Amino acid sequence: MIMRSSYLFALIIILLTACSVEQKLARSFIDIGKPEEFLFLRPTIILKYNLKEFEIPGVDTLEEYRKDSVLIASSLFLNAISDSMLIEQFTTGFVKKLETYGGRVVLENSIDTLMEKEGNPYIVNIAQFSLEEYIHPYSSEEEVYNEVVVIDGIDLNAINYNLWLELSHMNTEKKNKILFLSDYLLDTMNGTLKQNLLSGKYSFDYTIDTITVAQVYEFANWFGKKSASYLFDYMMNDYIGENIPEEYPYERYNYHYDAQRNSFYPIGEEDRFIELEGY
Repeated sequence: MIMRSSYLFALIIILLTACSVEQKLARSFIDIGKPEEFLFLRPTIILKYNLKEFEIPGVDTLEEYRKDSVLIASSLFLNAISDSMLIEQFTTGFVKKLETYGGRVVLENSIDTLMEKEGNPYIVNIAQFSLEEYIHPYSSEEEVYNEVVVIDGIDLNAINYNLWLELSHMNTEKKNKILFLSDYLLDTMNGTLKQNLLSGKYSFDYTIDTITVAQVYEFANWFGKKSASYLFDYMMNDYIGENIPEEYPYERYNYHYDAQRNSFYPIGEEDRFIELEGY
């Protein structure tokens, strides 16, 4: 028992030591290492894909260009979305969030002013932005009095927001990075399990509020904020990796910076950008 306690104590000390080194470097990034200026290049178009081919009989027999046109025209949302309005919402969210970290964001129409300063700002280029409309099957399991009730057979409308971001550093020889992020917006569903008093069987009564175009734009703004937050985290963790001792013996953590609390905490792969290789 004593040996086991000693092992656990030693493990805790190792983990605290590892976290301490990384968090000190994260703090250094916040205090002296974070970028001060960004050039933000907006996308010119939004690529749109309606993946609900099953709703249109015979669409798979059409030529590709006609097929895409028919699918967009038959979509619930994509044909009503303005590229410029969605890009504006995304940009507003992204810029405002990045500025909360103390950075100055310059848009492409001010690039001449930026070039005259001869600095080396980071260039954030939204290389590609796409929306995908599809059906998301809903299912869940609820435990009621030790009985598991399966709820399924419900289809929700969904829109995927997919972002490819190219990050480079002006006037340096650093290789450009391509980062990917995706998230989705769903119909809103509210439901309640009910039991038939005679048969004892359960049923699920629910209502669905379909996605509105206004919600599509609102989510774009939120997705912009999320993208900026993830980008800041990516740069911070990149800084940690560049400055951590070569003989560092522990497995690396990735951290998120909470600006409101001025603190750091570890994150998993699902809470950060995916860096794409081979670009």
